[in-house]
Amino acid sequence: MRVVIVGAGAAGLALARSLRRRGVAPEVIDRGPPGAWAPRPFMPPYQGFDALEDAGVLAAVRAVSWDIAPRGDGIPVALAAPFTGVMEILAEGVPVRHGTEVTALLRDGDRVTGVRVQGPDGPGDLPADLVVACDGVRSPLRGMAGIEARLELAEGAHLSFMTDVVIDRSFALHYQSDGRQVGLLGWPTGSAGWWDIERVGADAVRAPGIEAFRRAFARLHPAAEPALAALHSVDQLAYREITEVHTDRWWVPGLVVIGDAAHAVGPEAGLGAGLGLGDAHALAIAVAQHPDDADAACATYEAWRRPAVAPYVTLGAAGARIVRGGAKPPEEIWPPPA
Repeated sequence: MRVVIVGAGAAGLALARSLRRRGVAPEVIDRGPPGAWAPRPFMPPYQGFDALEDAGVLAAVRAVSWDIAPRGDGIPVALAAPFTGVMEILAEGVPVRHGTEVTALLRDGDRVTGVRVQGPDGPGDLPADLVVACDGVRSPLRGMAGIEARLELAEGAHLSFMTDVVIDRSFALHYQSDGRQVGLLGWPTGSAGWWDIERVGADAVRAPGIEAFRRAFARLHPAAEPALAALHSVDQLAYREITEVHTDRWWVPGLVVIGDAAHAVGPEAGLGAGLGLGDAHALAIAVAQHPDDADAACATYEAWRRPAVAPYVTLGAAGARIVRGGAKPPEEIWPPPA
């Protein structure tokens, strides 16, 4: 089967590796340059471990990570890692056409038969039996294929920082009175923290200044003080408003969406990476089972994965909250009340 994977993120690269191990050599394209991964914390949960193992990288990923809450058998609930380190491992040995963007889908009637691309060498066509859209929350390919999606802005926002300070733990979590999180993550070469807040905008988040932020975060999470000491500018704070994705179908003849293009939940749930990696694993197995029938592969993939994903997508971030109740104290509000 000729497969074109659009998007060289974690799910796309894991899929490419798993397909190659099954004798399928996909064409992987990505519009960004090589290694253009924004540094950030990464917490792949156990839901993605089988996919990383199948892609042949779980041991290497664990080597750059710290375990979070390992069980008696040594298997952790999740890993604490630097995103760039994990992506370098996933990308090793996977040919990718970088700087290449899909401008249109090739079609034969109702069937997608490939993609038209614009790349460093100009325009061209890539025929395919199956096009896999791993191109994110606002997936251009999803729209080109006519797959409808409901994009909903999550009720809160995500404020985070990252440093090269090594701390004494892999994970610590404080639940605010409304159930939202203030968290701390540590790995062998650095650390990060996050605070789930109201949607107030990036300017409002930075206005009180970095000293005020350090004090406020440390009040909620004293263990974060060593990492906070490395913050010297509000430019080190990353503010994100989260878009959730809901789709009623995941494929049309010749094209399938996976990962955030099919379903996206906020980082508060801690599941996005695991669900996307799980999609890649299931699709690779389905393609191997139906090497001459892309539609059968897509139908099998969706039949397996939709029941597994549905509870997480239905609950969204709210499913990860432990609500204490009562009025929210001022110290849990950022920026501070006037």
